[in-house]
Amino acid sequence: MAYRTLLTVTEFSESGSLEFEAAISLAQRFSAHLSILVVGEVPPLPFYGYGAGGAQVWVEESEQRARNLKAAGERIEAMLSTRDISFDVRPRLTSVAGEDEVIARHAIYADLTMMLRPRNGELGTVEKQTIDGALFDSGRPLLVMPDPASSRPIGRHVLVAWNAQREAARALADAMPLIASAETVTLFLVDPKTGVDAHGEEPGADVALLLARHGLRVSVATVEDTGRSVARDILDKAAEVNADLVVMGAYGHSRLRENILGGTTREILETSDIPLFLAH
Repeated sequence: MAYRTLLTVTEFSESGSLEFEAAISLAQRFSAHLSILVVGEVPPLPFYGYGAGGAQVWVEESEQRARNLKAAGERIEAMLSTRDISFDVRPRLTSVAGEDEVIARHAIYADLTMMLRPRNGELGTVEKQTIDGALFDSGRPLLVMPDPASSRPIGRHVLVAWNAQREAARALADAMPLIASAETVTLFLVDPKTGVDAHGEEPGADVALLLARHGLRVSVATVEDTGRSVARDILDKAAEVNADLVVMGAYGHSRLRENILGGTTREILETSDIPLFLAH
């Protein structure tokens, strides 16, 4: 089944560029509807409370931010109206604490959510909130693009980071519309263990057979424990096979509503120059 509704989350910025080529390209590829969620933050409440005109200042600042956000949405609409796609733009003003819930509400009704990896690799507030809301709270997959202006096709040469766990299986299933027309699929296993409670007697064979039945050309590659990070092993292998997409499960846990990313997931998110398809 193809993707029919895509969601892109972007942060409102007065000077931000309107770079949506990657999202537009994917929408055109699947003849999908593209929704763009533009999130903006309401100003913090004045620490001195509501006295001395503080409440009025806060109201005025909030109204100005709402107007700026609306104008940003209109600029995006004007840009997208020149492209041959179905789309809608959704400006939403919210508190920082509520961003993840807003994103999750929209992501639930999309087949796939897309976000941009920060150019400096460091996850900012909107990226963390998108990961929390779209990836951990919506039950939907997340595609992380390193280059928003790229319209190059993805999914021709795919690397699947496979560990025979639920998250990896979910990511593989959710990514099938992207993988279905792949020229090559490399299943990459890091220090796999044999046995019925692990990868079976031949690590990677079962999932390779699953993909081969879809008509895909599949190879299995393994690496023993190198002493380096698993993330580094995955990204090095992706570069070796010229992968244009890495598919993997996302790991983490919740601590009082704050999702804490697993070490491998965080490192790959912060360092990968290859598009990442993640599911939890």
